Amino acid sequence: MVAALVAMTACGGGEKAPVATPEPEATATPGTSLPPPATRATPAPRTTPKPETPPTTQAPLKLTPAPTPAATAVPTPPPTPPPTTLPPIDHARVASLVSQGEAALAGGTLAEATRLFAEALSLDPSNSPARKGKARTDTTRLGQTRTFVPDLASSEGAEGKITQMAGFENVADLNVRRAVKVPGRAELDGTPAHLKPGDTYTVQIYLRNQDLKKKKTIKITNVNIHRIVNNKDSLVTVDWTPVETKPRDRALVATVKGPWEDDVSSWVLNVKLLSEGGDIYENRLVWK
Repeated sequence: MVAALVAMTACGGGEKAPVATPEPEATATPGTSLPPPATRATPAPRTTPKPETPPTTQAPLKLTPAPTPAATAVPTPPPTPPPTTLPPIDHARVASLVSQGEAALAGGTLAEATRLFAEALSLDPSNSPARKGKARTDTTRLGQTRTFVPDLASSEGAEGKITQMAGFENVADLNVRRAVKVPGRAELDGTPAHLKPGDTYTVQIYLRNQDLKKKKTIKITNVNIHRIVNNKDSLVTVDWTPVETKPRDRALVATVKGPWEDDVSSWVLNVKLLSEGGDIYENRLVWK
């Protein structure tokens, strides 16, 4: 290759600037390994430091005091009104009204009597004659439409123990009310038909023997009578006769009498007749 360059120079004539001769290429000798090319080191990634977190300081717990309850205002009580001065009672006027009411009641003009007694009570609410007059007027009004009505009579045998009963088991020593030995009925007759305060009422108590087959008599050995006036019960004591009533007969056993009271809104008479054989005959008389 050097010879070629010299020849080229000779052929060109004149002087020319010298040409740089390239360095001979390195030829790898068989069997000889070339050193590996230099490897450029890869720089390690930069680690961005984390900002330091300042330690958390817990703020002190602030306790909020409970609110103080507002004072409850105590209501001022209203002033006490001065005592009411009632007008003086005109006792002469009240007595006159009561007298007129009694006259109206005696004459049968109940509406006028009611008005007069009510006016008297408006002037003097505690006036006893006016109160009684009003009660008598009310009772008289009821007596015009009410009368004595006998209730449905009943009878039952004495209570006792039994040892056996057809069709039933385990009845030993069972307390039962037996059928009457002799059929009968208590009957009550009250008079008069209509009553007003001051009248005398009369109630006659009879026993009717209804035995038509056995032909047995009924002998009464005890009488129990209760009167119930305005729902107040009281025992009535009367004289009575221990009569013996034959079949189909009706015998008077006792009579109850008494004054009809001023204030009567309800009235009932309960009667029980006990016979020698233990039978009880009951009835009651109702004013309605």
